[in-house]
Amino acid sequence: MMKTPILETERLILRPFTMDDAQAVFHGWESDPDVAKYMFWTSHNDIGKTVEWLTFETGKVEVDDWYRWAFVRKDTDELIGTGLIYMEEEYNKFEISYNLGKKAWGNGYATEGMQEIIRFAADVLEIKEIVGIHAVENPASENIMIKLGFQFMKNIPYECGGGTKTYEGKEYLWKRQ
Repeated sequence: MMKTPILETERLILRPFTMDDAQAVFHGWESDPDVAKYMFWTSHNDIGKTVEWLTFETGKVEVDDWYRWAFVRKDTDELIGTGLIYMEEEYNKFEISYNLGKKAWGNGYATEGMQEIIRFAADVLEIKEIVGIHAVENPASENIMIKLGFQFMKNIPYECGGGTKTYEGKEYLWKRQ
């Protein structure tokens, strides 16, 4: 069993979440419908939902099929988003997920954080293939996957909003070189 470790990039500290992160998570992205638009979860209209989410996430820190990190900027100590790699039983492969608060969009933080997470997955967990999925309407996520070395596999339905909305999606695959 491998506990989610603290990782570091040039501009970010990637660390497990704590319950003390509730306000920063709620105000940073969980309460923003624009951030949630292409995510499976729905935006939180009350901090109690964020606390429930953090309870779930902090309970996963010591399992070996779920690794989620808080992305914290080194220069400001601000919590700006999150990255995840987890075992997706539908594919029987690990899958990535990431999202940032709007203030952090367009600065390369998602790519930078996810590069380190994929390095960890490949070098430490010895994962050979990783799945990534995004909505066609979300080209920023597609750009991140391409920068991370994922290859387009096929078009698929992409569920958002807790399964209430389905977009056209794209499935990508990363393979260890």
